[in-house]
Amino acid sequence: MCDQKSIYIHIPFCVKKCDYCDFFSLTDLSLIPVYIRALQKEIKKRSGTKEKIDTIYFGGGTPSLLPVKYIDKVLNSIGDNFLISRDVEVTFEVNPGTVTPHYLKQLKTSGINRLSIGVQSFNEDKLRFLTRIHTVQQAVKTIKDAGTAGFDNISMDFIYGLFFETRNIWEKDLKQAIGMTPSHLSCYMLTIEPGTPLDEKLKKGLITRTKGKIMSRMFKETAIFLTHNNYEQYEISSFSKGRQNRSRHNSKYWDMTPYHGFGAAAHSYDGQTRSWNPENIETYIKDLDSGGLPVEDRESLTKNQKMMEMIMLRLRTLEGLDLAKFKILFNESFEKKYKDILKRIFADSLGFIKDQRFALTLEGKSRLDGIVEAFAEKIL
Repeated sequence: MCDQKSIYIHIPFCVKKCDYCDFFSLTDLSLIPVYIRALQKEIKKRSGTKEKIDTIYFGGGTPSLLPVKYIDKVLNSIGDNFLISRDVEVTFEVNPGTVTPHYLKQLKTSGINRLSIGVQSFNEDKLRFLTRIHTVQQAVKTIKDAGTAGFDNISMDFIYGLFFETRNIWEKDLKQAIGMTPSHLSCYMLTIEPGTPLDEKLKKGLITRTKGKIMSRMFKETAIFLTHNNYEQYEISSFSKGRQNRSRHNSKYWDMTPYHGFGAAAHSYDGQTRSWNPENIETYIKDLDSGGLPVEDRESLTKNQKMMEMIMLRLRTLEGLDLAKFKILFNESFEKKYKDILKRIFADSLGFIKDQRFALTLEGKSRLDGIVEAFAEKIL
């Protein structure tokens, strides 16, 4: 395990909630000042020893709704209570409908050095379907303004696989994206989560779900297209312009490195136990005001749960599962324990073992859910 930890800060505010989103967020922006004060309290309470931090990530919600003075307060609290690595990666999620050129310059000055811009699409019909608050023009302007403000580490988020989306629409999105030379792209297949407005539309028959075969084809075509354009698929949805532009923060999750999560609904992991904060701002603030920690619940992971998580997370990555590390952690041979599953995977050319690592082929990655399920049935 790496001796440098990560910090995730959850900013649960949005102008309005997108129809596909199931993350915790609110539209009452008047709560921002009191929420930031609570965040600062939690950071101080949970710092303990001066641990070294080398990645910080502001996620949401919409972090770019925060006035910069509050971002400075949060970063100062982290600096007061933790040791910050000199080359710390500080990522900040930006919604194109919420920022100005001046705001982006202020972000750069405050110490943010990586932006994750929620573009989602350069197609107006897709943006309307996803109920995004920005237009294509605003997205393009935000990307250009970010470059002007001095950001050279820019990631863009995209969603594909909408039921009306053609191959041509998605190809145009990708071509326009790489034309703007971002250092990183995150391309997510649309997932209709239970309880979301999109799920309600599906139940009413107003929309349909894209067929699995089409999704699988789009996934593979995306990977091939971006690889040909010098973006490395280092994780199932993540593409970087060279190893140096990978998301260091997210890479730690896939490597099961311990991390702190601050804010309402944030999760933390110490290597043995996972804990999470309440999905309610009032409860979160009340817990901290009463002198306690805002922990809703926690679970200690069993050996089998850790094994399952390691397989599930590592098979998402380019490097795959380190077989020697698996043996050290669990005192079992991966190849012997799962020889029946591996036999089927190798027979269908879905995976391979090379340099003591088990990884999936592109075809295997397109069938990741089924492969993970096979391991889950054996383990859990």
